[in-house]
Amino acid sequence: MELLWNVLINLMTPENGWSVRLVVRIMLSTALLFGYIVVLARTFGARTFATFTSYDFLTNVAAGSLVASAILGKSVVESSLSLLVLVGLQAVVSGLSARSERAQRVFDNGPVVLVERGQIRREAMRRARVSDAILQEELRQAGVNSVEGVAFAVLESGGRISVLQEPDSGRISPAIRPTAKGT
Repeated sequence: MELLWNVLINLMTPENGWSVRLVVRIMLSTALLFGYIVVLARTFGARTFATFTSYDFLTNVAAGSLVASAILGKSVVESSLSLLVLVGLQAVVSGLSARSERAQRVFDNGPVVLVERGQIRREAMRRARVSDAILQEELRQAGVNSVEGVAFAVLESGGRISVLQEPDSGRISPAIRPTAKGT
């Protein structure tokens, strides 16, 4: 029991021990970085820290790591500069992706059609690594009673599955019909 207690105390103690200076530094660096992140998000737009694509997700993970490094490290300036460069690159990439199909194909995962006109596309599901259980859960959440009533189930670039049910009358608008990877 004494060994566990010593290990716990060791885990809870900073490398050079607790000090008022350490606590104040952590509090100030956290507050500064919080304000800095708000400024970056407002300057570069809402997508900066949102999770849309796998690229955006990785950017957010890297940003979180940089913020943690800045809060716990010696210099807020180095991590803040790295965060600025990362956010700037993310803004450039998302801007290019919004304007160029070629850039979009490079940086974003395209949508993958998992169900088309009531037919499950097993090969597309296998390539996208989507299990039957996950697809069934998404269909239930969309209020689908039967896969035959599904016009399209699409794994979107952000990892979410969209479900379009067969319309009672008319047809599905070409504007929302999936026309990308897996179709």
